[in-house]
Amino acid sequence: MVEGILRHVRYRLWAMQQYPDPELLYARGGIGDVVRHLAECNSAERTKEILMRFGARIDPEALPIGPRLSLHEVQDDFRNLSVGRSAHVGREVFLDLSDEIVVEDSVTIGMRSILLTHLNLGEGYPDKPLARIFRASTAPIVLRRGCSLGAGVIVLKGVSIGEDSVIGAGVVVSRSVPPRTVVNSTQARPDVRIADRWFERASGRK
Repeated sequence: MVEGILRHVRYRLWAMQQYPDPELLYARGGIGDVVRHLAECNSAERTKEILMRFGARIDPEALPIGPRLSLHEVQDDFRNLSVGRSAHVGREVFLDLSDEIVVEDSVTIGMRSILLTHLNLGEGYPDKPLARIFRASTAPIVLRRGCSLGAGVIVLKGVSIGEDSVIGAGVVVSRSVPPRTVVNSTQARPDVRIADRWFERASGRK
């Protein structure tokens, strides 16, 4: 009898640790504690429920979301995220919510993909001349109906991926992709050298 009670208490303590009430998390540590829980949560269904509870627009018929999502630059809620019907977001996907991420119907995002909606090379930090060349900025990402992203894809800010397009695993997408297009590799671009004058100004050298 006593052993059974102890087993039940141990299970309840374990369950409370694994699946804490998100409202209590929010009350204790704000949206940051909710974000940290989602990074550790192993339940796709629970992940979806928590995202919706805190402002994400997710269709009830969306496929599994996550789990173990990394959510970055979250302000007060998840309102910058929307996921359509029959869309799937894979395990351990990184979502930068500095700006909107729109995932339309029937989109697939492969595991460990990264969606970045902002660029900041150190604006506000001392001795960072690069921040004068590349100003901090944000722009939304839109994944149009039916497109598919392979595992480990990186999508940069301002990119729209067209309907029924396919992005191969590991590709860095730095420009918008037309509908029904297969992207198998990262676009090759020549290296650009930054002029010395930008660094001379910052260091005081002439």
